[in-house]
Amino acid sequence: MTDRGDHHVDRALLLTFDDRHVREWAAAAPLFTLYDARVTFFVCEPDRLDRDDLRLLRRLADDGHTIGCHGLRHERAPEFIAAHGAGAYLDREVVPAQESLRRLGFPARSFAYPCSARDESTDRLLLALFERLRGGVSADRRADPSLAAELHVPAADIPARRVLLGCSVDSGRGTVAYGDDLTGVETALRRTADDGGVTTLYAHSVADAHEANHVTPARLEKLLALADGMSLPCVGFDELP
Repeated sequence: MTDRGDHHVDRALLLTFDDRHVREWAAAAPLFTLYDARVTFFVCEPDRLDRDDLRLLRRLADDGHTIGCHGLRHERAPEFIAAHGAGAYLDREVVPAQESLRRLGFPARSFAYPCSARDESTDRLLLALFERLRGGVSADRRADPSLAAELHVPAADIPARRVLLGCSVDSGRGTVAYGDDLTGVETALRRTADDGGVTTLYAHSVADAHEANHVTPARLEKLLALADGMSLPCVGFDELP
């Protein structure tokens, strides 16, 4: 297991996965091991995990991967707050999910916004409960080389940067393919490898085909191999200083 006391990360890929695709994540575990990659799984609906899900998720955690929180029912924070208020959002969506994960043995020190829906007021609200938050940029930007300026966080800024923006590397959803041009993502990784710092990416299920958002094993391996070829380690959110 990763030594969580080692907080000397000065360059890394932060690869993250959202929702509740535990079986698919576990099936991809040999790929993570092959590339010595530790990733972050942001779990929603923790109360709906069955016995096998929990066994597999605990095995992933034991392998050094980070388990974070993604909400109880995957509600979009700004919309929920606008409709029901900030207190209700915490009481009904965030705190129950965080506490459920903790009861299951997962500290859940970080939170990923469902659908990357956030604003400064939601950040202030959730940073009282979590060490770090993950938002996102439009997936339409991932072919744009200028994306690197938004994704890349310089090494000196890592300790103070509590909201990290990621970009989707999903391959598709159902019968819809999202396209293969990841120029912006690859540019961000090269900048991070050359200059230090971190770049955050996210996906959902890991599968050749899936009704939900998913990254294919082939694309996932391509990204891991790209980072490995740049000597850019892949680490979890809990390993950040």
